[in-house]
Formats: sequence, structure tokens, C-alpha cells
Amino acid sequence: MSESTCEVCWGLNASDTDRIYFEIEELTASVKDGCASCILLWKALEHAMPNLSQEDGRVDLLQDDGRPLEVIYLDHEGSRKLLDIYCHADSPTSCSWIGPSTEVSIDSSSDECFALAERWINDCITEHERCADGEPQLLPTRVIDIGAAEQPPRLRLHIPQNESARYVALSHCWGSPEKAARTIKMTADNLSQFQTEIPWIKLTKTFQDAVIITRRLGIRYLWIDSLCIIQGDAQDWAIEASKMTTVYANAFFVIAASGATDGDGGCFLGSRAASVEGVLPIECSGVGGRKSTAYARRVRRSYEDSRRITRSAQSVHGWMTGLGQPLEKRAWTYQEEKLANRILYYTQDELQWRCATFNACECSPPSVNILAHDLSRTQDGNSEVWCRMVLAYTQRELTYISDRLPALSGIATGWELSENDTFCAGLWRRGLPRQLLWMRSHEMDTSIPVISSKRHPEYYAPTWSWASITGAVDFILDRLEFHARIADCETEPSTANRFGPVRSGHITLMGFLIPVKASMNWDCKSIWSKKMPRVTDNRPDRNNQYLGEMLPDIETETREYPEIKEQECYHLLALGHNRVDTWISIKSLVLRQVQSTPNAYTRVGLLEVRHDGTLKTFFSDTQECRITIL
Repeated sequence: MSESTCEVCWGLNASDTDRIYFEIEELTASVKDGCASCILLWKALEHAMPNLSQEDGRVDLLQDDGRPLEVIYLDHEGSRKLLDIYCHADSPTSCSWIGPSTEVSIDSSSDECFALAERWINDCITEHERCADGEPQLLPTRVIDIGAAEQPPRLRLHIPQNESARYVALSHCWGSPEKAARTIKMTADNLSQFQTEIPWIKLTKTFQDAVIITRRLGIRYLWIDSLCIIQGDAQDWAIEASKMTTVYANAFFVIAASGATDGDGGCFLGSRAASVEGVLPIECSGVGGRKSTAYARRVRRSYEDSRRITRSAQSVHGWMTGLGQPLEKRAWTYQEEKLANRILYYTQDELQWRCATFNACECSPPSVNILAHDLSRTQDGNSEVWCRMVLAYTQRELTYISDRLPALSGIATGWELSENDTFCAGLWRRGLPRQLLWMRSHEMDTSIPVISSKRHPEYYAPTWSWASITGAVDFILDRLEFHARIADCETEPSTANRFGPVRSGHITLMGFLIPVKASMNWDCKSIWSKKMPRVTDNRPDRNNQYLGEMLPDIETETREYPEIKEQECYHLLALGHNRVDTWISIKSLVLRQVQSTPNAYTRVGLLEVRHDGTLKTFFSDTQECRITIL
């Protein structure tokens, strides 16, 4: 059987196809029929799953011109295995869908890896016009002096006096609270001692590896958060957290300990799944009748990361580095990656690189970093870009919910300078009212565990800010015509970090306010399987007309909405609308009136009203008014 007639793999040779999938039983039948490509795929899958003949899952194939074929196996219980199939550039196969790749070193501390890192760095500072030139920068408040490369390592805390030099910053996972508690830290008690010497033996493996990398690449100074910020000192922590913009942006490069879940993991990960130890050679036909070899390489990228790959965005290595690694799951590391000019990623699979010009890795040639310009303006200026960053940031994990704003304060500091805008507890003044249209991330399918959200135990941010709740948030980014107008917005920071939590805050708007009722009566015809509070129009002449189902800001693990009570009065504040076919979609906040303060409200949810008419008929007999949201 030829590939062109095989119903399983024929799409691999189609120029307009970048993803095909099939069941294992289909592949089994094709192998029995003698399809050479399917036999190769079977051998590759069997490399990851020796009991492949007993499996009955599905296979997804992702292909991108000139790159390895990515093979994803999914069983019916959600388990997944990933493989790359590739050839060597000097020995191409007759299969056009097998792209070239280079081998990955067994250990990222190898001389080959350091030589590769040196080449990436030198190319960046000498040839990349878009990248920073690597000139010495003003050192942070404190750095670790690791000594010259030709001297035995002797670490000490250095407090520079307006000094400029190249330095490296570390991005890492602290790990569980228990692990973090055992990690060496600089405190007010040992600050003087650390200026004499920081004991090498007490450093975590990640810190020791970072010192080795920094010395091998010829840099004298290293910045590590736990050793350069006074731990247990709230004032110093607030001040230094607000300086993250310069700490990471001015670093010569950043070391990302991507593959380690805590300090014990380190940067140098041996027996990497993608290294030559885990590669299976598969003999196959080459170009011009010659023999060649294809290779199957196990990788640890997650299935979700592979699904992010598209033809236009290139492969996983071509558009973003460090995907699916433990470091990418932590909220604090989001801004560290965003702010850095250059990053060396020590992942579970291989060494990777990112600068403003290129992404690169051990297994593939450099590719253009298409995300370097992800701050391109939209119809709302950069407002939509900020929303997308908050969306990505809040998907990550925080050990302490009190860090929700400080962990983004480095990006906020840079944003304020570049955009000349005013920070409002997680939102921007010029981004209003657009940025008020946030919502907690949610699943409408009741078979999926609920993504709970709650308010902070103590006042943290006004209810109109996404920072007032925990958990992931999303935004409505539709093209809208806004009719609510911002009159005033003020917040008062509660710490020395102006971009951290606030003591108080309010926003005053001019808009149309409509009294509504929220009902827990689930007998309505919901478009969702999940039960949502039912909202009806409470104006005298509207006969409790059904408006839609509210998405409350707060939801417990048991799918309850503690801020929604039937006996209370609510109001709908329409922010903007767009037309969809024959009806208009009105995006609105759901507010609860504050009894002690006239014309003051708190936010409790979001609602989309689908109205089969015009704005004039919807707002008839409703006057624009001035309201304040706390």
C-alpha cells in the first residue's frame, strides 16, 4: 500500500494539512496492510509504549514545514505520551513530513551545552539589532558576588554603591511552603554575615547550578530573590518587589530553572527524555533510493502545550520557550520572563533560548521570535494587550494570594512608564471602561470540577478590580460601543509598592442603571448544563422580563454563590454593546447597593443581555445617572 492511498497517513503529504488524527485500531490495520509510513509511526509509538498492541486510544500528528513531526498519543483515561520523529539534515528521508533535527545532550551541564549558550549570547549582542547591546547596567540594591571565573568560588552578598556591571538574574520555583521554609534566605539577622560569605553547602541545587552557569559564562554577579531581598521584612519586600522591572530587564540574561519544581531539582537535569539516551533509530528509505534513518524522541511537553502550536505560529520551539514546564505554572515567574531581554531555559527536555530576535533550542535551528511584538496596538490602544496578559498571568499558581498584585508589579511599573497611564488596582485608567469587563474563569460543563473563586480574607482591592477575587480571570474583548463614561477613579496603596494591594478605592461612572432581580429558580431554559442565577428586569413596566443568566464573581467548590441572595436588590449597569445578527448584546455589570452610602455599589457579577430591539427601547424611561462602585 502506498502513502497516497492509505486512509490513515495520506494527510501527511498534503501541503495544506498540519494536523491529522486516527485511532490505534486504524493504525494497526494499516500496518498489517503494509503501509511503510504507518509501520514507521507504529515503531515510534512502540518506543514510548511497549504495550502498544494492547492500546486503543487516539493518535494526533502535528506537522510544520522543516521541523520534526510531533506525535501525540491519548488514551481514554486522559493519559498522554508525546514523541518527535525527525531525521538528520545530512541524511533526509523520502518522507517529506519528517523534518530535520539535531541531537540533544544527555546532560545540560555538558561542554556542548555551554558552548551553545555562549554562541547564542554572542550572536545576540553582536548581530541582533532589536536586542539590547549587553552593556553594563546599574546593579540592583543587592547582588551575589560569585568571584572571577579563574578563582575558587566564594560567594558573598554585595551592596553596590551606584555601580554598573553585567549581572545574571535567576527565575526559579520555591516549591511547597515546607520546601520554601528550608531554603536558604537572607534576613536582617544574617545580612552582615552574608556580606562576608554565603555558605556554598547551604545553597539549594538550583542556586548552586545558577552560580556554575553564571561563572562558566563569564559573569561575576548573580541576583536571586531569596538572597537579595530581606526575607521577613515587609517594607524591604514591598520596595524591592516594585523594582522587578529593572532587576529582570537590566539583567544581561536570565537563567530559568524551568524543569525544577523546587530548589532540589536544579538547572542541570540528567537523563533528559529528549536526549540521545531516549532516542530510537528507525531505518527507512532516503532520498534518491539511498538508505536513511528516522529517529523517535520522547519529550515531556504537555498535550495542552502541543495544542497551542499552529502553522502560522511555528512549532513549540519556534514561538515560545519553556512550555509546560513547572516554572511556567508559577505566577511570579510570568513577569520575570516577560521583562527579561534574554533567557536561558533549562527545561526537562533540553536547553532553550529566547531573546527579542530569536528563539532557539538544542534540537532545532533558531526561528524568529514572533511574540517579541505582542504589544501591538488594538482598537483600544494597548488595553486589550493588558487584558490578555492578566488572563495569562492569573492562570498561574500563587502560594500566597496576597501576592496577586505584587507578582505583576514589575510589568505594571514598565507599563506606566511606556504608556504614561495611571494604575488602578490591576486596571489602567485609559483602559476603562473596557477593563471592567472581566469575569472569573468558569466551566459550564458540570462534569468538570468547578474553578472556585473567593474574595480576599481582608480588604485587598475594590470589587470592580479582578484583583479583588482569587483564581483565574478572563475578559470580554468583543468590539463594543461603550455608553458608560468614567468620571473618576482613585485608589490608595496600602504598602510602599504603588502597584500592590490598596487600602481603598472607588470608580465613578455616568451610565444607565436598571433595577433587576436575581433568582435561584433553575426552572428556566438555560443554554448551559450548569445552573446560573437567573436575572429579570425589575422596572415597573417590564413584567419581570428575563434578561439572562448572571456569572457571579464568587463561586464555591460546591457551586454555590454566597454573594447572590434573592431577598436583596441588584442593579444592572450597562457598559457597552455590539450587534449580533438581529439582536444587540449588552455587556453589563451586576451591582449590589451599599445601604450606608448613597449612590454607592459593589460589584457581584457580569451579565450579557440579548435584546431583540434597539438601545433606545431597552433604556426607555431610564435616565443616565452618576454612580460610584467601591
